[in-house]
Amino acid sequence: MISDINKYIDDGDKPVKEFAQICDDMANVKFIMAERRISELLMTVATSSKLQRVVADAAKGFDFRAALAGARIKTGRRFTLLPPVGRRDLIAFAINLLYAFDIRAVALQDFLDEYYWSSNGVNFSFSLFAHSLVLPLKNAVLEELNGAADTAPTSEPVKAAEPVPEPKPAAPKADLPDEAAADIIERIADICDAAAAENPSPGEKRDLYTVATGLVDSVKKRDAALIRTMMAGFSGVIRAGDFPETLLEKCAELDETLNQPLTLAVGVRK
Repeated sequence: MISDINKYIDDGDKPVKEFAQICDDMANVKFIMAERRISELLMTVATSSKLQRVVADAAKGFDFRAALAGARIKTGRRFTLLPPVGRRDLIAFAINLLYAFDIRAVALQDFLDEYYWSSNGVNFSFSLFAHSLVLPLKNAVLEELNGAADTAPTSEPVKAAEPVPEPKPAAPKADLPDEAAADIIERIADICDAAAAENPSPGEKRDLYTVATGLVDSVKKRDAALIRTMMAGFSGVIRAGDFPETLLEKCAELDETLNQPLTLAVGVRK
């Protein structure tokens, strides 16, 4: 039986290219064809030894239910999904979610209505979903594969060992109690909700939620330097978009709230 299964496993690059193409196609596929394309994507993973290895490595120790609960961010009357930022966590999260759609454990349309609802209809909602999760999944998988290739052993002569670098100091932590962090995350969600209500372009909305995901993750980690970086990116997306002045003010207020604990954390004095 095992030998019969193995004859369908492809060790080459063809299924990897097919996987990438299916991911790209999903950004423009009609909802009526979405479940079929999801099944094709999962079948491609199942028949590729390279893709199987990437997914298996990412899934080690991953708790999908906990990750899904943590990704649900309240935005007004609805929820927004902010997937994990880490590359392997993102792969495990996305594959588990697509599998849940495929076996009907989660209804795709209900999921889109809850997390990606749009007045432009379900086709647009699925496009938002594909841009926010499926295309990042493709990029993460390809990066994992490229990373594995870069570190593969070669037949070149062994070089002398490089001096071991001194360990870097731990990233400074922001002085954010749990209650304050939860409030900040809620305010980030409120800003995203207000921005989404302005009907931004798909690209603007994708950029907004991508940076918001990173900002939320940095707050959860209390990583002061990363919070500074992601907050700058979040503010930049708001400024670059065609959003009302009130939204810029909310973003400035959030930045000011973060300033004091971050200033203390990195040892900067005004």
